[in-house]
Amino acid sequence: MRKGVHLVIGIIAFFTYAYLINDIHAISTGFFVLGLFAVVAGSAMPDVLEAPTSSRHRGIFHSRRALKCSVIIFGLTAAIGLLSSLPSLSTAISFGLSCFFLGYFFHLLADSTTRRELPE
Repeated sequence: MRKGVHLVIGIIAFFTYAYLINDIHAISTGFFVLGLFAVVAGSAMPDVLEAPTSSRHRGIFHSRRALKCSVIIFGLTAAIGLLSSLPSLSTAISFGLSCFFLGYFFHLLADSTTRRELPE
């Protein structure tokens, strides 16, 4: 799958996530920009770690194990961000990490729909 497709999927996922989070906690402009940069970085990271031009493109960073780990880390960081009541540095870090792993998760999810799928 092309890099641009991964970025678009990640950004769409981020806008959905931000919309849902904004109903619970008001997201400031700074948090929104942080989340947008983080999801773009997360959407590109699997291909940065394992370049699509190499013969080992779908290794550990493009595996089902990495998909499961990204879901778990996203869930934990999203829960931490939702449970905190006041915006702080730890809330910003957890929001940024949740957005990063949201992008990573959707990158792998999109790759799992291709003919090559994801290795174990």
